[in-house]
Amino acid sequence: MGNVLDIAEIMKKINGNKELMAQIAKADAKQGVELLKKVNIDVSEEDIKKIQATVADGKFDLGDIKDLAGGLFKK
Repeated sequence: MGNVLDIAEIMKKINGNKELMAQIAKADAKQGVELLKKVNIDVSEEDIKKIQATVADGKFDLGDIKDLAGGLFKK
């Protein structure tokens, strides 16, 4: 499992690529992993689900990273 910094870095890398973000939002977890592999980002299916949840609301910012981090650290 990736840590929150990994997920935040991934989100920063894909945030500017609206087409990739749209593809990830629609993909299942396995497809999402494959999509990110194509751009040299290696993630787990669990990480993809977290990324999809962030991408799905259509807005990603530092507040989302903090929310994501808070959720991970509470577990």
